[in-house]
Amino acid sequence: MISGVLAVVVAGLLCGLVAQPAQAASSGVLHVIQGLPGRTVDIAVDGKTVAGGVKATEVVGPLTVAAGSRKITATEGGKVVIERQVSVGANSNLDVVVHRPASPTAAAVITTYANKLAAVPRDKAAVRVAHTAAVGPADIRVNGQVLFSNVANGESLDVVVPAGTYKVDIVPTGATTPVVLGPLNLPVRAGYLTRVFAVGEPASKTMNVAVATLKLPGSGSQKPGLVNTGTGGQAAGLASGSPGAGLPLAVLLLAGALALMVRKAVRR
Repeated sequence: MISGVLAVVVAGLLCGLVAQPAQAASSGVLHVIQGLPGRTVDIAVDGKTVAGGVKATEVVGPLTVAAGSRKITATEGGKVVIERQVSVGANSNLDVVVHRPASPTAAAVITTYANKLAAVPRDKAAVRVAHTAAVGPADIRVNGQVLFSNVANGESLDVVVPAGTYKVDIVPTGATTPVVLGPLNLPVRAGYLTRVFAVGEPASKTMNVAVATLKLPGSGSQKPGLVNTGTGGQAAGLASGSPGAGLPLAVLLLAGALALMVRKAVRR
C-alpha cells in the first residue's frame, strides 16, 4: 500500500514538472513599433484592440500572446492600414514593426525581429539597429566611421558593445551626404538590449528613431564567444578586416565586438 501511495505521489510530481514548462512555453511576447510618420493608428491583435491613438516611434507592449499565428492590424479612422499574420514561437520575444518599405509611396509593411535575451558581460550592452525607414540601402556610421555598410530596408544588425554613448548617423550607401538621419547620441546601458529603429521619410523631413530597451538576464563575467548579428549587407566583411589606425577608441571597441552571423528578419 505504501509503495502504491509513493508511486502515485511521484507520478503526480513528475506530471507537474512536465506540465508546468509546457504551459509556460505556450505563449510569447510582442512589442509593436509604430513606424509610420505623420499617422496615428490603433493596434489590434487577433481583432482585439490593444492600443489606440499610437503615434510614430511609439512602442506598444510588452504584450503576452498565445504561441502560434497571430493577426496584427493597424487601423486609422476605422480603415485598415495593414493587416498581417505573424508567427509567435513558444517562449519567444518579438519586435513587430509597422513601417514603410524603401519606397515612401508604397503600402505599409510589417517586419518582425526576434529579440535574443542572452546575458552579456557586466560592462557590456546589446544593441540592435534596424533599417525600417523609407530610403534605399544605407550606411550606418558610428562616431563618424562606417561600421554597417549597405543595409537595406527591413535589415538589422546586432552587436555587443561597451556601455556608453555613441554618435550615430545614416547616409546613403557609399556617400557621405546627404545625412539621412542624425547625428544623434545613442546611450546604451550595461545589461540591456537597446533596439533602435530608423523610421520616416527624408523627403518629408520625418526621419526619426524609435528606441526601446529590454533588461537582459543576469550578466556574465566573461566575453561571449558568439555575437548574434543581423542581415546588414556587407557588414560580414567587417569581421575579416583589421581596424585602421587612428580610429576613435569607441569605434575600435565596437568593431572588435563583432563576431558576425547572418540572421534574417521576417517581412509580411
